[in-house]
Amino acid sequence: MNEENINKVILSGHINVITDNNDKYIKFGLVSKRYNNINGLPIYTSLNIERDLYNIYKDLFICNNFIYVNGYMNSYLDNKKKVHNYITVLDVSDNREDIIDGRKYPHIRYDEDGTMVWNGKRCEATPMNPEEEQELKEMLAKYA
Repeated sequence: MNEENINKVILSGHINVITDNNDKYIKFGLVSKRYNNINGLPIYTSLNIERDLYNIYKDLFICNNFIYVNGYMNSYLDNKKKVHNYITVLDVSDNREDIIDGRKYPHIRYDEDGTMVWNGKRCEATPMNPEEEQELKEMLAKYA
């Protein structure tokens, strides 16, 4: 990789729109304060997050929620030769240190049905089959 070309981006701001276009990415907008806030105008940024990463952190994606984003600049030319810039998200958090220093803990949330989700994977209990149940009873019999 050529170290002269760095396009890493770290942003923070409030989510103002979330668009699911049933593609590989979820699009969302972030409203940030201008670095040198001379005239008080906000900055509007367009971001793309892969659906798998979105599903891990979907509890953070609520309009007006304040988040931190780590990503990289991306762009494309449309048919009219107009440049469209956006940021592709690599990590998102509601904790500044997770983005700046790296994530130290898994992301834990609960789905609508109350099931715990650990880094995007549902932690669902699966009932034992009769063979497993019999094996467990035999193992515990010596303690009864």
